[in-house]
Amino acid sequence: MEALKNAWYVAAWPEEIDEGNLVGRTILNEPILLYRKTDGTPVAIGNRCPHRFAPLHLGRHLGDTVRCGYHGLEFGEDGRCARNPHGNGTTPSHASVPTYPLVEKHSMLWIWMGSEPADESLIADEFAFVADPQRAHVKGSLNVKGNYMLLVDNLMDLSHGLYLHAGTLSNEQMQESFLPKAHVEDGVVYCNREQPGIAPPALWVPSLPSGTETVDYFSNLSWHQPSNVIHPVGCRIVGKPEGVDGGVGSRSAHMFTPETDTTTHYFYSNSRDYGVDDPEADKRIRGVLERVFGTEDAPMIEAQQQMIGDVDLNSLRPAVIPSDRPMVLVRRQLAKLIAAEKARTAEQQPATGRRDRDEVTPDAVPVG
Repeated sequence: MEALKNAWYVAAWPEEIDEGNLVGRTILNEPILLYRKTDGTPVAIGNRCPHRFAPLHLGRHLGDTVRCGYHGLEFGEDGRCARNPHGNGTTPSHASVPTYPLVEKHSMLWIWMGSEPADESLIADEFAFVADPQRAHVKGSLNVKGNYMLLVDNLMDLSHGLYLHAGTLSNEQMQESFLPKAHVEDGVVYCNREQPGIAPPALWVPSLPSGTETVDYFSNLSWHQPSNVIHPVGCRIVGKPEGVDGGVGSRSAHMFTPETDTTTHYFYSNSRDYGVDDPEADKRIRGVLERVFGTEDAPMIEAQQQMIGDVDLNSLRPAVIPSDRPMVLVRRQLAKLIAAEKARTAEQQPATGRRDRDEVTPDAVPVG
C-alpha cells in the first residue's frame, strides 16, 4: 500500500470504544484490536491471535486484558500473552501481538502505524474545533470501497459538487464563477474559494434570515498529512464579515484512514456555531450529510475504484483539468513524504515506535 506509515490516522470515535467492548478494525492492511482498560485508557494491539490466528475481537474483555475466544490465551496492552490456560500454564515466550501508540485528542482516537517514535505534535491543532463544547457537532463514519486517495481527491476538488451534489450543496450560478485558488504552505495544501453575490445553495437557506436572496459564499479547504482535510464553508450576508447579521457557516473535519488498498474508513465531523442547541438543525444536517456522503459520494467513488481496478490512478494517465490543481498538490506532497520515509527505512534507523509480533515457531510453544 502506498501510504505514509509514520503518521497519525483516526482509528475510531472515542464513543465507539466503550468500557467492556472490543472493536476489530483493519488499518493499512493490518488487523487492529481497540479496547479500553479499566481506567479508561484506550489501547490498540494486533487483532490476530498468534496461536491459531483467530480474531481477538471475538473474544472477551477481562479488565485490562483480552481473552481469545478460540482457545483462551490472554493478552494485555503490552501485546504479550498474559495467561495460558492450558497444560501447566507456562506462557509461550514468543506468543505476542503488535502494539500501537493510541492517543485521544480533539475528540478522536489517533493511531500511529509506523516503527519510528510516535510524535504527538504531528496531530494538527487545527482539528481542535472537533472537541469545542461551544459548537454543535454532527459526527459519522462510513466504510467506502475505494482507495483512500480517491476520497481525498474528491474533497480537495469540489468542482464535483456542481454536478454530483447539484441542488443541495451547489446551484447553477456557482458554475459561472467557480475559480478556486490553491497553494502549499508549510506542507499544508490550501484551496480557497470566494463567490460573492450569489444565490445561497439549498442546504443553507433554512438557516439564513428569511428573504435572503444573495450571499457571499465561501468554501475553503486545507489538507493535513497524511489524509485529513478541514473544510470551513458557508454564507456571509453580502458585504458583512462571517457570522454577522445572520450569516452562517460550518467547519467540518474529514479523516480518511486506509483500511486496505481499495477500502477506506471515512470519519467526518460537521460543527457549527449557530443553532448550537437546535435538535432540528442537527437532524436536518445529519440527513443531508448521510445523503451526500452515503448515497452520492460513496457510490461514485466505489464505481470509480472498480473502473480503475488494482492499479494506481496516475498510471492510467488521467486527463487533467484546472480544478485538479489542489489534489495534484496533495498527491505531490504525500509522495515526497512517502519517499522520505522509504529513504529513512533503507538507512535502517532504529525502530522504536511500535513493537512487532515476535516470530512464533512450533518448538517455542510448550506442549502439555
